[in-house]
Amino acid sequence: MAVFILLLGLLQMFGGVIVAFLAKSAMHEILGATAFGLGVVSVALAIIIAKIDDFAKSR
Repeated sequence: MAVFILLLGLLQMFGGVIVAFLAKSAMHEILGATAFGLGVVSVALAIIIAKIDDFAKSR
């Protein structure tokens, strides 16, 4: 599950960067920045899930 969320987060970050660079208006820049930020949150969530899973398996 952590790998799937990590991949989705990276894809969202990549999409956010592309949207921000190709933006033709301020609204598209905001959308790109928001997508990138939520991608970072998703990657962090995947790391937390992996750490919890490793801890649960070691017990």
